[in-house]
Amino acid sequence: MFLLKLNCLKITIKEVISLSLSNFIKTILNIQDNNISFPEEDYCHLIQKGNYLIKLFKGFLKDNCCACPHCNSKNIVKNGSRQRNIKFIAFQNYNIELNLTVQRHICKDCR
Repeated sequence: MFLLKLNCLKITIKEVISLSLSNFIKTILNIQDNNISFPEEDYCHLIQKGNYLIKLFKGFLKDNCCACPHCNSKNIVKNGSRQRNIKFIAFQNYNIELNLTVQRHICKDCR
């Protein structure tokens, strides 16, 4: 049986084949949040900044906001999205970054 060693995780080839692309990226980057997903196409870019090569993964944080955390009102609306860049430890001579798109909300009662 073959084993891959990715970020100190032991994953069998059978498990890799059965994982979806989104779950595979989460396993490699050790992301444990189930609300983060990755697109099936165009999920990774290779960028060069100076002397560094960066693998940039694109991800989306699903909104599961149903009430305001301050006043518990359910009168909230979407207020655009924001890009967050998260840096990981270098892996195989590549710096790893996650470009995460996060949905913003605004409470009409707290404004």
